[in-house]
Amino acid sequence: MPLRKIVLENYRCFRDRQEIELAPVTVVLGKNNSGKSVLTRAPLVIATGFGTSSTAPLELDRLHPLPVDGFPDLIFEQSTHGRFTLGVEVDGRDAFAMEAGIRYVDEDRAAYVSHLRLASEGESVEYRLQPTIEVTEAGPIYDIRRGAEQSTEPVVFRGLLPAFFDARRATPGRYLWRPSLGPIRFLSAYRDRPERQHRLPFGTPREVGEQGQGVYGILADDEARRSGELIQRVNELLSGIVPDWRIEEIQAGPLWSTVLTRRGSSVRVNLADAGTGLAQVLPILVQCVLDELRGDDLKPLQIIEEPEMHLHPAAHAALADLYLDTVRATGTHFLIESHSETLLLRLRRRIAEGTCEPGAVAVYVVDQQDGVSTAQRVAIDELGNLGAGWPDGYFSQDYQEARALATAQLSRSGYAS
Repeated sequence: MPLRKIVLENYRCFRDRQEIELAPVTVVLGKNNSGKSVLTRAPLVIATGFGTSSTAPLELDRLHPLPVDGFPDLIFEQSTHGRFTLGVEVDGRDAFAMEAGIRYVDEDRAAYVSHLRLASEGESVEYRLQPTIEVTEAGPIYDIRRGAEQSTEPVVFRGLLPAFFDARRATPGRYLWRPSLGPIRFLSAYRDRPERQHRLPFGTPREVGEQGQGVYGILADDEARRSGELIQRVNELLSGIVPDWRIEEIQAGPLWSTVLTRRGSSVRVNLADAGTGLAQVLPILVQCVLDELRGDDLKPLQIIEEPEMHLHPAAHAALADLYLDTVRATGTHFLIESHSETLLLRLRRRIAEGTCEPGAVAVYVVDQQDGVSTAQRVAIDELGNLGAGWPDGYFSQDYQEARALATAQLSRSGYAS
């Protein structure tokens, strides 16, 4: 059930309508504070409106550790009487398209679904809140259009959807289906530093968590209760990032430690004493291996912020290959916020080599002018060339610095013309 598209309008720094088509690997680039994080975190916000019993359109308390202060924070320029639009398209067995407007009313200290359009299997339904909000015991009054049928009636919403909704009801009162976005996972750029020791979890963790906090319990569980296949596979991936080093889980009484060992040496280094880069990348490797070994039917969207942080550029390229390999092996899709030219170059190279279809990679560049952000998709052809949408001079800093260096060297050497 992959999330194929997200729609944003009047949402945070995105005033104008943005339609973001997601590929198996979607990379979001842009300067600092341009709106990249707003874009990549949007699926997390939208997901709080699904599978909830909350009467608010979005259950924002579920955004831990990325909370917002309230609905006005989600409206462009934080208007206390504004509205914004969120939408999705989802592929798979229960494919659907949804677009919802959310209106905040400061006097009520409440937000309402102001309009909702939901379509599935050729059928659609639309709800529109009346301009003068009338709330009865049975809920606010909506104008409802379902095909040729029109009605006006009170509706109770749970999140972004009516509490009783089924887009494919055969007869009145028969509701069988509620749309879902499927699993959405998030890995923040701010990941937990490893502790020197950790406990064996009581159960088997399935995800590394928003800050990678579950990694060490997963490794201990694999060593203590399973075959060690996960650790072995992680080490295979790790060899492309820190050659000749491996991780091990060792037990000391009731506690466990993650250590690094070097080929041909008896030296053991606690991961807490190793470089920050390894602790940053380990959650990515572990989660990819978990997906590979477990083979869940529900294909997740994995959002990763700055995977290249604290890593040598050579490792950026290795991560690009990891994403492509994981997509092929598991169906996991990736939405990546990055500053790495090397990561993008490796993706382009794989397209040029013919091992990756151009449609498997989407690149967006986020720009902000006068406080208004826009996301522009960049065209990529079958040879990996970047076309329409690529900003002039982007990633040209190395060339400019090298040219300035050469000019300064010539000037100091007396060769300046």
